[in-house]
Order: sequence, then structure tokens, then C-alpha cells
Amino acid sequence: MSCGNHHNLPCIEVKPFIVLYIDHEIPDHHQLEMIEVHFGECPPCKTEMEIENQALALMRNLLTRSCNEPAPQSLHEKLIEQTHLLHQQLAAQAAQSITGFVETTETTYTEITIDGQTQIEITREIRREFPLE
Repeated sequence: MSCGNHHNLPCIEVKPFIVLYIDHEIPDHHQLEMIEVHFGECPPCKTEMEIENQALALMRNLLTRSCNEPAPQSLHEKLIEQTHLLHQQLAAQAAQSITGFVETTETTYTEITIDGQTQIEITREIRREFPLE
């Protein structure tokens, strides 16, 4: 849409910024001023901006209403049940908390005679317990 008048900022350069203007997302203060001046001088662009603003407001309103519906009671009950079960599991784990640790070392010695006929294996296990206090 163009009004046919000559502006410092042509209509074709304003249109991509209409939504940004509505959402207050134009960081360049000089560019923002030029767009506002253009809307003041160009009724078709101002009308297009107002229509876009109304459409965006309607969409936001619809999304707000549809996204703010209360969750079903069954979901609330299921969440409470799951939270309760998780709490019980954590309490059970805390009751079985670590009271210490055990270190086990196993050593195996293998001896083979020169003739290869005799093989001796000796396995030794060392177990040490370290209680936590």
C-alpha cells in the first residue's frame, strides 16, 4: 500500500518494520522517529499499522485465553500422586543411606615350574571396612 506521496522514508521501507514498531522492538531511535513521522504523513501506512496492531492484539487475546485454561483435575491428582511417590522413594533412600564403604583387594599369584608340569595359583583377598561417622 502506498499513498503516492514522496516521503523521507518510502512506504516500501516502512512496511517490514510495522510489527517491530507495534512490539516496540526498533532499537535505533532515529529510525523509530522516521517511522513515526512517516505514519503521521501517510494515512495508508498508518491504517495498515493499526489493522496489524488490532490483528496482533486479537491473536494475543486468543492465545492468552486458550493457554490459560485450568488443567484437568485428573492431571492435578496424578501430579500429587507422583510427587508423593517420589517423596516416599527419597525418604526410603535416605533411610538406607551409606554408613561406610568397603575396599576389597584381590591378588592372584601364579607359579609355573620349569618343566611346565606344575602350576600353583595363590589367591589372596584383603577386605577393609571404613565406617562413616
